[in-house]
Amino acid sequence: MRTLRYVTADVFTSVPFTGNQLAVVFGAEGLPTETLQAITREFNYAESTFVMAAEDARTTRRVRIFTPEMEVPFAGHPTIGTAHVLVATGEVPATGDQMTVVLGENVGPVPVSLRLESGVPVHAQLTTALLPEERVEVTDLDALAAAVGLTRDDLVGGDHMPTGASCGLPFQIIPVRSVAAVTRARLDQAAWRRVLDGTWAPWPMVFAMARDEQDASLPAHVQGCDIRARVFVPGSTVPEDPATGSANAALAGYLAARTPRDGVLRWEVAQGVEMGRASRLSTEAEKSQGAVQAVRVGGASVIMCEGTLTLRH
Repeated sequence: MRTLRYVTADVFTSVPFTGNQLAVVFGAEGLPTETLQAITREFNYAESTFVMAAEDARTTRRVRIFTPEMEVPFAGHPTIGTAHVLVATGEVPATGDQMTVVLGENVGPVPVSLRLESGVPVHAQLTTALLPEERVEVTDLDALAAAVGLTRDDLVGGDHMPTGASCGLPFQIIPVRSVAAVTRARLDQAAWRRVLDGTWAPWPMVFAMARDEQDASLPAHVQGCDIRARVFVPGSTVPEDPATGSANAALAGYLAARTPRDGVLRWEVAQGVEMGRASRLSTEAEKSQGAVQAVRVGGASVIMCEGTLTLRH
């Protein structure tokens, strides 16, 4: 018999019962991968993480990330939430008003900068281990739009054509003309299988610029965002994700590549609104001499519960 401790958090939000749920499990060293996968299925959140002793002197802790179906090399909300939990619970001692923890993930060391108030973390920001990458695999825009319940006329086009993009985990970036189109989007499983299943970037991210479409009915913590987004993850336990750090990192890289100026470019993104789990993600891309040098994603987290899990065999 073996007992593991866990903490759950809502990530990319400052409001309980919104954002993206995460389970952070401690003490799983030596357990086989199939057991970690089974524990993840038991929580049945979009992702769970397993925190272990650092294997690399450059890192604070080793972290493995699982969806209910598979282990993934990198994901944003598990990285942000795990760093928050480590400091908020005292697993990693708080130091000053600003500190950094480095998580050793399968994609490599991922630094997370935390801002603290009175020793309590209030915001965490990761820097992706990989710079943005793009691949155009899908050229049938009518079929691509149909996969998310839209038409080609809903797509922006021009310099903002759909493309696969990644900062460690690939997504199909689909810019649309309005927030109304984002809200109207619906995943068509059969159309998705025909168009995106098996491609490098199979998961659609539908987004629209929202600066001129502010909605007073939105929850207060997602008011005033620059972008409204939705991320569909067909084939997983959760077919739509309420807050996807890895997708928003890819989006920041995509937008920066199409912005004709250097500097630090920033966007505030509202995601999960249509699911009733409104989330706010702060994204930025650092660009110099026309090339993206770094991508960062950040947000708040709220610890929800703590407990133990007993393995009886």
